[in-house]
Amino acid sequence: MKESKKIIQEDEIDLLELVRVIWSKRRFILKVTGIFVVLGLIISFASKVEYEASCKLMPESQEGTKGKLGGLGGLAGLAGIDLGLGTTGSLTPQLYPEIVKSVPFQLQLIHTPIRFEKLDSLMSSYTYFTEMDRPSLFGFITEYTIGLPGKIKGLFTAEEVAPSNPANDDLIRLTKEDWSLVETYRERISVSVDDKTGIITVTTEMPDPYAAARVTDLVVKKLTSEVTNYKVEKAQVNLEFIRERYAEAEKEYEAKQKQLARFTDRNKNITSSLVQIEYQRLQNEMNITFEVYKGLATQLEQAKIKVKEETPVFTILEPVKVPVGNSSPKRGLILIGMSLFGGIIAIIFSIFKNSDKK
Repeated sequence: MKESKKIIQEDEIDLLELVRVIWSKRRFILKVTGIFVVLGLIISFASKVEYEASCKLMPESQEGTKGKLGGLGGLAGLAGIDLGLGTTGSLTPQLYPEIVKSVPFQLQLIHTPIRFEKLDSLMSSYTYFTEMDRPSLFGFITEYTIGLPGKIKGLFTAEEVAPSNPANDDLIRLTKEDWSLVETYRERISVSVDDKTGIITVTTEMPDPYAAARVTDLVVKKLTSEVTNYKVEKAQVNLEFIRERYAEAEKEYEAKQKQLARFTDRNKNITSSLVQIEYQRLQNEMNITFEVYKGLATQLEQAKIKVKEETPVFTILEPVKVPVGNSSPKRGLILIGMSLFGGIIAIIFSIFKNSDKK
């Protein structure tokens, strides 16, 4: 009991000693904290201003449509008709971020002209970031301090020549600068999917508020277009094929009708057996072409239903808005963080310095 009381007393003495040291060094601690606050101000005002725009959308489920058509398919199956309601390759929302990160998708975004708030004409993001955009003061300092070794290395490496793309070469060839811009764009654009609700959130960060909104809108439109094209591609190809066959069958049926009509007009008053046989043959040919034409007409309607069934529907829950305020730098958080960091550093230094004296 006595030993435990002694330990408690020692702890209390140490705590009081700690408070005493902090109080005695309060001016030093305040000075160091003030220096870090000034550094925080410099960092916050020297950092590049960025704006963030977002959009929320939700793909509507096609299960209800398939369920309704499934009942129709069952009845049609009894009659020997296949409505083609089988499932095709699945493209789940969880794969949407990978679509946006793909190089072809990024290149389309980078080279699509958009409007910037401070510019009078349309300009692609590629032109803006390579010709118009300038690093902030903080970025400039970082580039020539931390990034200085890389710059020195670049002076002794051969300048990269943009590779030429032959007309028959479908491979993607990018320069180092192009790849760097693609990676930058990947960091600026975010696509997230809520597994519980299925809500898709597209977020874009740009140095211009209007550009942030336009790029977000562009991502949403291109993403929904890519998903739609993927899901309806097979059904659309089948529809075009059946439409061509239907047009051919229609012409063939009309030709057989005219052929039978001309034969009938030429042989109105003739009762020859040969004439009757020829008439029956032409009638049979017309009936066969009609059945083919009728069957293709049914398949054409089925193919149209299939395309509509496979076409995904996206509902915009939260439309894109031009951001009013900047998303970064968060000056308040920077100042609070730097002041806390400076205060902690000063307190730790004071404690260790006091212990060394003892």
